[in-house]
Amino acid sequence: MRHAVDEALRASVGLTLRRFKVLQLLADTGPCRLRDLADAVAVAPRTMTETVDGLESDGLVARRSHPTDRRAVLLALTPAGREALAVGRRRRAETVAGFTRHLTAAQRNQLVELLASIPRHVPAPPGSTRSGAAQR
Repeated sequence: MRHAVDEALRASVGLTLRRFKVLQLLADTGPCRLRDLADAVAVAPRTMTETVDGLESDGLVARRSHPTDRRAVLLALTPAGREALAVGRRRRAETVAGFTRHLTAAQRNQLVELLASIPRHVPAPPGSTRSGAAQR
């Protein structure tokens, strides 16, 4: 399913699943530091820098000065990033719906409930400050 969603995102908006997730995080949290994004998806800051550099060169995110910390830079979605995210969300939903089309509405609801319950029971990695309940 992950591979199919990744392919659908690439074909529709030219985004990998990783880049799509970064856009989603920025939409959900608002402007934030690169370090915060890296921590949120549990990757090294250098890896996130490469991802953000690509998104910036595609015009989907922009770097801007932090309003209170002159040393910090915030990352924010651009209008093009918001549009790519909207199209990507629709395409992802269509792709996932294709896998669950054979289920009844009750079965789909049950599947959503079951999948949503899993992250609540995943322990935090060693050295992490997040709780299992906070992980998505």
